Amino acid sequence: MNDQNLHDAVLAVRCQLGEKDAWEALVDRWHPRLWRFISRMLSDQTAAEDVLQIVWLRVVRSLLRLRDPERLAAWLYGIARFAVADQLREQYRRPPAGQLVEVSESDDAIELLDIAGAIETGLSRLHPSDREAVVLYYLEQRPVGEVAEICGVPSGTVKSRLHRARCVLRETLASEELENAHK
Repeated sequence: MNDQNLHDAVLAVRCQLGEKDAWEALVDRWHPRLWRFISRMLSDQTAAEDVLQIVWLRVVRSLLRLRDPERLAAWLYGIARFAVADQLREQYRRPPAGQLVEVSESDDAIELLDIAGAIETGLSRLHPSDREAVVLYYLEQRPVGEVAEICGVPSGTVKSRLHRARCVLRETLASEELENAHK
């Protein structure tokens, strides 16, 4: 067990014992990570904020049932994963809403927005299971084995999803570059 997993395990046990400081430390440590995961899985920031609140509510309600504190990271991402899946199912039932993007005057800011936009476009084109693998592996820097555990699939499946996602992202980024070159 690495130092982070040990720290998380101790934190989980302290929370299970009802230590208020431990809960604050858990939120401080995991809120940004869960936010990154959820906001990258969902394009609607308001929906992502709602899902994050649902995740924390589920954590508070069920942390006492966590039997293996060493698996806190996988357990938290699992809760977030199911909450995101619930939200995506709900989103697919509703028609998409338009989004407004604020653009800065600076060339650097516009270039960064173009890159970020291309990445977001690429992520949005991925199947949710592929996007989930990309976000957990590349953006949350979780090892393949842990991504497999979180997603409930074999490691080989995670590797296949990552490969398929890289192909889609490569195509998306290449088409964005080509489109920008013609402007």
